[in-house]
Amino acid sequence: MVMLRISRALTGRALAALPRCPPQLLRAQRQPTRHFRTSAAPLAGQGTHIHRDSVVNSEETPWEWSAESLAKIDMYLKRYPDTAQGKMSGIMPLLWVAQQQTDVAHATLKAIPAYEGALSMDEPQGSGGWVPLSAMNAIAKRLGCPRMAVYEVATFFTMYNRNKQGRFHIQLCATTPCMVCGAYDILAAIEKHLGIKCGETTPDAAFTLTEVECLGACVNAPMVQINDHFYEDLTPQSIVKLLDDLKAGNPVKIGPQNARINSLGPLGRTSLTGTPSGPYCRDLSDPPPAPAA
Repeated sequence: MVMLRISRALTGRALAALPRCPPQLLRAQRQPTRHFRTSAAPLAGQGTHIHRDSVVNSEETPWEWSAESLAKIDMYLKRYPDTAQGKMSGIMPLLWVAQQQTDVAHATLKAIPAYEGALSMDEPQGSGGWVPLSAMNAIAKRLGCPRMAVYEVATFFTMYNRNKQGRFHIQLCATTPCMVCGAYDILAAIEKHLGIKCGETTPDAAFTLTEVECLGACVNAPMVQINDHFYEDLTPQSIVKLLDDLKAGNPVKIGPQNARINSLGPLGRTSLTGTPSGPYCRDLSDPPPAPAA
């Protein structure tokens, strides 16, 4: 014990004798922090677990389910047991139904598929919408669960937009493949053209800009997701044209914004250039037999 006290005393004297770094030097050495945003600005209640009332987002915000949304809710709830715990399994899909309902821009988009046979999304998938607090409360009432149970899910998953978005929600991927291919050049072009930063919405409520993690289109980097569609192989010039066309209501091409076909490289197809020779795990030529009655 005596040796421990002596050791502590010596350590304290040694630390006291060390030269102290001036506070102004410490401040100069601090690197600027880049706040990563997956929703709107943290001060507005997104990107954090805190809700802050606004004129368009409070408990008093009117919310009514559309007939289409009510049909979806009935469909989803049939998948889960009719118990208190089973109904709570519907929190995630019902949040998404609310976000689909608020996506008002999808019906106005003149999106051209990149190639024949591409999936055409006739109804909004939800990425351009948002979930107001009153909608979360309506979900809790519909499921008979505490409001906090809905809040916990909505604040955990960044796919739920908890503040009102612009008509076009730009999600810019800045993960490594996109970053090394010029994602921050695309970001700079967007910010300069629209006059906003990440997490902000233009004054005319046309665009909201968000920086996100990987969106899964690494081969065609850099890229953005705007509402439900991917726009890939971007340049600072092509992203500006794309934004102008969206705002003007002009037709826009989904997918690569250059001459690339799908995700092909400059040499074209280099694998699976013909029909695989087999053996196959099962015969796919005939439909499976109908189940016995």
